[in-house]
Amino acid sequence: MTTILVTGATGNVGAHVVRELRARAATVRALVRDPRAAAARLGDVDLVVGDLGDPASLRRALAGVDRVYLSAADGPRKVALETAMIDAAAEAGVDQIVKLSAMHADPASRLPAFRWHGEVEAHLERSGVPAVVLRPAFFMTNLLMVAEGVAHAGTLYAPTAGRPVAMVDIADVAAVAAVTLTTDGHAKRTYELTGPAAVTFSEVAVALAAATGRWVDYIDLTEEAARPRFEGAGLPDWLAEHLAGVFGLIRDGGFARVTGDVAAITGHPARGIGEFARANAAAFTPADR
Repeated sequence: MTTILVTGATGNVGAHVVRELRARAATVRALVRDPRAAAARLGDVDLVVGDLGDPASLRRALAGVDRVYLSAADGPRKVALETAMIDAAAEAGVDQIVKLSAMHADPASRLPAFRWHGEVEAHLERSGVPAVVLRPAFFMTNLLMVAEGVAHAGTLYAPTAGRPVAMVDIADVAAVAAVTLTTDGHAKRTYELTGPAAVTFSEVAVALAAATGRWVDYIDLTEEAARPRFEGAGLPDWLAEHLAGVFGLIRDGGFARVTGDVAAITGHPARGIGEFARANAAAFTPADR
């Protein structure tokens, strides 16, 4: 029986990965910091308490493990934490690592998160551990960052220059991860994960309007008009820089390409923006409605 260790198990994607693995009757172990909160979120899952920055806890977590889902929260420590797990997994003789990365990951990227992902990918390749790299496009859940403003004012703002985005649902990313963790034939492969179509933010506004039953306007900001919104949102400096750069890539058409990897791997079509909008309609709807 294959035992799979999930890191980042209480994160947005990681929690979905755990559920997908359990649905496939896989033997799952989750590396967590807070077992009580993790049990409430994940249910009856084998939990091992530890931290990617604690080598002893990694050795405990990896005992008897065959495959690892690797994801640490974005931030300045990401490279150190993920490479520590890669090194520990290599020492433990793990069969395969599935690394959650990002489209445009590149060690030379000027955008912090893409650079970190690229550096981890490079370390993973050097490690010699058979690996699968998942590179999702823009997450649909990123829209939840502006849900309160949409709910309050009925307006969606973004600096996209009208360019389309092949955004992907995190549930589909998790489904791909679960398949690659539980089946063979994926080692040394990189999958780029998108939704079924590239949509403009005007089309996103239409989908939100249909889901909430109230009109949603889209206002396409210039880069100059958007900058204070990123800088004044109370985000860490690296994240404000990264988000501004992501929208720059969108304006350059960097997220317009659609792939068929989700459907090819999972056997079901990728979820579209309409399905996401319906599932998350409450977040974009005023509380008094």
